[in-house]
Amino acid sequence: MTEFILPATLHLFEPLNIILMIAGLTGGIIIGALPGLSATMGVALMVPATFAMNPTSGLIMLGAIYAGAIYGGANSAILICTPGTPSSVATTFDGWPLCQKGRADLGLYTSLLSSAFGGIVGTLFLLCLGGSLARFALQFGGPESFWLCLFGLSTIAVMTPDNMGKGIVSGAVGILVSTIGLDPNTGAPRFTFGTYDLLQGVSVIPCMIGLFSFSQVLYLIGTDKSFIAEYHPHKGAFGKVFRYLAAHCKTILVRSSVLGTWIGMLPGAGGEIASIISYNESKRWDKDPSRYGKGSLEGVAASESANNAVIGGSLIPMLTLGIPGSAVAAVILGALMAHGIQPGFKIFTASGDLAYTFIMSQFAVNLLMIPVGFVLCQCMARLLSIRLTLVAIGIVVLAFIGAYAISNSLVDIWVVLAFGLVGFFGGKVGMDTGAMALGVILGPMIEENLGKSVDLSRSVDGGLMSVMFEGSINKVLIAALLLSLLTPFLLKLRNRKHAALLPEGPRPGWKTDLFAGIGFLAIAAAFLVQYEGLEGVSRVFPEVLTMLIGAGGAYFVGKGLWRRSREAAEPEGGEAVAWCKIGIICATSLCYAVLIPVFGFLVTTMGFIAGSTLILGDHSRGLPRLAQTAIVFAIGFSLLVWAGFTLLLNVPVPEGMFL
Repeated sequence: MTEFILPATLHLFEPLNIILMIAGLTGGIIIGALPGLSATMGVALMVPATFAMNPTSGLIMLGAIYAGAIYGGANSAILICTPGTPSSVATTFDGWPLCQKGRADLGLYTSLLSSAFGGIVGTLFLLCLGGSLARFALQFGGPESFWLCLFGLSTIAVMTPDNMGKGIVSGAVGILVSTIGLDPNTGAPRFTFGTYDLLQGVSVIPCMIGLFSFSQVLYLIGTDKSFIAEYHPHKGAFGKVFRYLAAHCKTILVRSSVLGTWIGMLPGAGGEIASIISYNESKRWDKDPSRYGKGSLEGVAASESANNAVIGGSLIPMLTLGIPGSAVAAVILGALMAHGIQPGFKIFTASGDLAYTFIMSQFAVNLLMIPVGFVLCQCMARLLSIRLTLVAIGIVVLAFIGAYAISNSLVDIWVVLAFGLVGFFGGKVGMDTGAMALGVILGPMIEENLGKSVDLSRSVDGGLMSVMFEGSINKVLIAALLLSLLTPFLLKLRNRKHAALLPEGPRPGWKTDLFAGIGFLAIAAAFLVQYEGLEGVSRVFPEVLTMLIGAGGAYFVGKGLWRRSREAAEPEGGEAVAWCKIGIICATSLCYAVLIPVFGFLVTTMGFIAGSTLILGDHSRGLPRLAQTAIVFAIGFSLLVWAGFTLLLNVPVPEGMFL
């Protein structure tokens, strides 16, 4: 190994490789920040470009895009509560509250420095312990992966300690939604609601865009704010964040980075699971867990260091065994094989120069991420100085085209609309959108690995119990799962002894319980009528979830009615909501979704932006001025998005009578 490291390091100082690292980082960060454009898509789009380069330079560029895209998702998660990639879902929990408090720059710098730290730790494990960790990862089969996913799902208990009931039922709703489409074990179609396009299932990214992006559009439009949030740049904020992380977050950064590396090397796991588990562990062991979810730098640091450490972890089995640990690693594996290079242990001897140059480039990329990300943070923070109405309309456009770009399906646009409405109105009555998102992400993995465990049990004497509960890894994960579930109760006991570290806020009114229960019952009923023709394992798993959701809905309806009979009338007031504006943006978005396949993306987008701006814009400036703004914004933004997707990224947009 040592004979390759010095030549590999010298390769990084070649001008072409430096340019490729900076360009890859910049492009990756921008792609990651745009909802719907995942790291996988960004890397896959650039694979053909590597055929004109030598394999080493091409691999360096792909690695830079990978790192940049995973980090880039945090920028939109913090600024507009829209995770650019699924890995950044946990970043919204504290990043968005920071933005609302006018401390967006602190959140952006925390995510930048934590991402770089996590990436370096992951690469260090890749360099020093790649072979040993890859052999350990091979011990994870269906049962181990099942318990790992359940451990990730148990985060709901810590995320919602004061509202655990609704959190658990919301998580069950997310898992049930993930069963739409073909059964991963038998191939049987389920819950298509008479729509052929739903056979492909409900994609994770459109769900995330709806729950976190479109729902935020409705929330922002319904406020009386002129801008998304007040932004007060703190002088010397970067240095303050660096010193704070060095002084107070060392344990969090190291623990989250190690967890991210470990989870990243497990095939099928990914940054979303790593960031969720790391956030959970950070909150669990914090002396004051009440600050999480309210704008804690520790929460952002835990999430971002973990999901960037996943990069190094996912490359461990890819380089050493030829087994990709993530979808992006699979694309890079394909690029290597297209260049005639076969990954495996021999790559470190037969192509040692290439392998170690790529590994060392990941160190350089994560160091370069700091200055490149710093500059881009300054640009992205300017988003907060644009009028809220224009930002909200722009988010709708990016949400729709980003969702469509996943699989070129118009159904994904309707998924965004549906989940946006569920996220907004569900949030009003106490449903937990974060728990629902976890369910959508982890549901397919849980069901698939449970199916593998059942199949494995047929060839084992002890049956399913033996498969699920024997083995040291299973026992460790089960113990961690039980500890995670007990955490909320342990926190309550600790709070009683230490003057309530988690002070309770005002108790929600009985209407939230009643309407949440009605919502859960409606969801259970909608799925219940779709069970005809389902048999065996294809039916059992979703049926248990439906029963849980129905029972939870009945409980909350009963609780709401009981509280209504015993409590005084709820006081009027609360936060004012501009329901008229919310209705308008919903109506225009609905028309936008309907007309896109008729007239095409470009023309329909211009009409949507111009019409929405004229109706929702600031009329105090006069109609001529508003009309001028609407026309310029409609033409300029529509052309920018259309050209960016079709010409620059080569991503198709919906077509119709016109462009």
